[in-house]
Amino acid sequence: MLTTSRQLEINAIAVHPEAPQIVYIGTNNYGVMISRDSGKTFVPTNEGYSGRRAYSILPDREREGRIYATTINTATGGGFFFVSNDGGLTWQPSMRNMPNRLIAYSILQDKTDGNIIYLGTNLGMYRSTDRGATWSPIAAPHEESPSVKKSSSSRRRGAPPVAARRPDERVKLAQQALALAGYDVGAPDGIAGPRTGAALRKFQAAKSVPQTGQLDHSTLAALGLAGGMQTGSLAQSILDAPIALTETINALTYGTDPASGQPVILAATNGGLYRTFDPLKGWQRMAFGASQDARTLCVASNSQRPETIWVGTSTSGVLVSHDSGKNWQQVEGVPAIAPINVIEQDPQRPENIYVGTTQTLYVSRDSGEKWLRRGGNLPYGSYTSILINPHNPDEIFVGSAYERLENNGLFHSADAGMTWKRVDPDLPSRRVWALAFDPNDAGKLLVGSHSAGIYVARREVNAAATASGEK
Repeated sequence: MLTTSRQLEINAIAVHPEAPQIVYIGTNNYGVMISRDSGKTFVPTNEGYSGRRAYSILPDREREGRIYATTINTATGGGFFFVSNDGGLTWQPSMRNMPNRLIAYSILQDKTDGNIIYLGTNLGMYRSTDRGATWSPIAAPHEESPSVKKSSSSRRRGAPPVAARRPDERVKLAQQALALAGYDVGAPDGIAGPRTGAALRKFQAAKSVPQTGQLDHSTLAALGLAGGMQTGSLAQSILDAPIALTETINALTYGTDPASGQPVILAATNGGLYRTFDPLKGWQRMAFGASQDARTLCVASNSQRPETIWVGTSTSGVLVSHDSGKNWQQVEGVPAIAPINVIEQDPQRPENIYVGTTQTLYVSRDSGEKWLRRGGNLPYGSYTSILINPHNPDEIFVGSAYERLENNGLFHSADAGMTWKRVDPDLPSRRVWALAFDPNDAGKLLVGSHSAGIYVARREVNAAATASGEK
């Protein structure tokens, strides 16, 4: 059953955490739309920003009716952050202190303090302490910037003042980092001369940080040199330093630190994977290794095995760490020829892992030791969504957004991915980008398509699985 206009292009779906009958969808061409009847009907909620592409949506977990949304203005290319306090009927821009060029890709509400909202953007991370009313960038942890002090030694009478320069270890590290990045600083000597200043300005312009020509906090963070390193190699110093994120942040999510049991934030960025207990105290870069592509497209972790982290990259396939990110290895059974769209773990059996790429689907039953490509009757396709039934993990839905009709659509497996059956009828659009179970109706599945809106699909439900879900 089609419940929305066939002209919609849907990017995001969110279900209200306290009122699951309320469903929000973010579209390319009609902003945010809302359903108050579990997806039976959708109406636009664009008052305040119609005509902009809705990129992501997050209902506030504590305040009923409050919703956050990020958009991209297709006319100017800039990004917007909006807040609704009436369940999405009306919206107000809330971008105080945000630069015009900022685009937000991910929204995360703090686990312990609901007033704190984090944004993953093209300019790093932004933070609000008042539920999105005002914003500020999260800069490097406070550390006194290195400076070249002029000597106060005695001067010869009649001679012009001469500033004595002494090599500064951090200036030298910065020069080495700039040289490694391809900037001309001459021989790294620890003295911040004109050539170093010119290289810094070029680097700052490339990283979209203030072009001061100085080794200020933001620049040190962008170089990976915040944190006060004094010894060790440059590579190790950059690895260990607490830094502020200046890379584009594609996704933010929570994980668990296995040593303390405390929540950690994981950030998937164009420059790699980062984690932190507190963004105000800096981030740790979880380096994959020099031979691996740092561009991180997705990340997965299971609370039953918090020390294991899975990431999908652009050209290095799937990488896995079994020691909380200290060491990484490339998964041999998933070729690196295609970007990784999505990784999901079975919530009850974390050894079962599903990987969707731009070409096919892979399944592992032994924590990634061996992999099976696709399954019976599953075609070649770009698998963007994997949905595992939390009450019956043998039941899995996958969505393909491949352009060719025979390779896109919605597919169902009742045996944990071994065999598959197409379950979508001949719809106007079979390119599936998002999947969600109806929280109040085990027989209903919400499917977000490329250009034909939301479909509501009915399915047969196993009685035992339904009973277990109602306990």
